[in-house]
Amino acid sequence: MRLAVLGTGGVGGTLGVKWSTAGHSVVFGSRDPASEKVQKLLQAGGANSCADLPHEAIAGADAILLAVPWPAIEQTLATLGDLSGRLLIDCSNPLKSDFSGIEVPAAGSAAQQIAAWAPGAIVVKAFNSAGVKTMRDPMFGTQKATMFYCGDDEAAKIILAQLITDIGFEPLDAGGLDMAGSIEALAMFYIHLAFKRGVGSNSAFGILRR
Repeated sequence: MRLAVLGTGGVGGTLGVKWSTAGHSVVFGSRDPASEKVQKLLQAGGANSCADLPHEAIAGADAILLAVPWPAIEQTLATLGDLSGRLLIDCSNPLKSDFSGIEVPAAGSAAQQIAAWAPGAIVVKAFNSAGVKTMRDPMFGTQKATMFYCGDDEAAKIILAQLITDIGFEPLDAGGLDMAGSIEALAMFYIHLAFKRGVGSNSAFGILRR
């Protein structure tokens, strides 16, 4: 697949490199594609990765990962033009500036708000409920960390589940986009446990079955 990754921070950089090393074609979208930070990602991603300005990076992409900070998403979307029919993967969490909780957007969740800002786009939610350390290595002993995802388009969720699997997580379909708020609340709970309750960031959620 051809994937556009908008954002070169911890989440965007990690997912982009992992997808490129898994065989996908990845274009990092950055305001400064020639920066040292981006060049390091391209070196790590190898021949399957390149970088461009955001509006150029999404051209021809099968899926677009929105990995920019929540306060910058609306402005980022406004620069991309008409996204009707495009697959947008939202990995954001609308956190308060002091990380004390979530600021619930008017639409009910970050993913639903993105769908309102980008009418016609196919918005799905994933990659917001695990830390970067887990994204780099989702295996905990013999068990894979679980990556929850949701969306209203079943074909898009099949693609998303494959992208989740490709980087080593166990994908778990949480339902329609109306479940995005629950996944975002779960991410806030993870942040609370990891950074305020001493669990640490090298931890993840997993589903046990029998």
